[in-house]
Amino acid sequence: MMVWVIVLFAWATQLIVKALNQQEFALMLAGCMVCSAAVGLVGVMVVAVNGLPL
Repeated sequence: MMVWVIVLFAWATQLIVKALNQQEFALMLAGCMVCSAAVGLVGVMVVAVNGLPL
């Protein structure tokens, strides 16, 4: 599962770098969306491992 998170962060980094080089807003937005998906996946993994405190 952590491999997928690392791959998502690497992909987001590539999108953001390409967006900065090309001055393209859509690529920047896509990079931010991929990064937020990776953060969400990490959040789900933390909750799954530690359990949801009630």
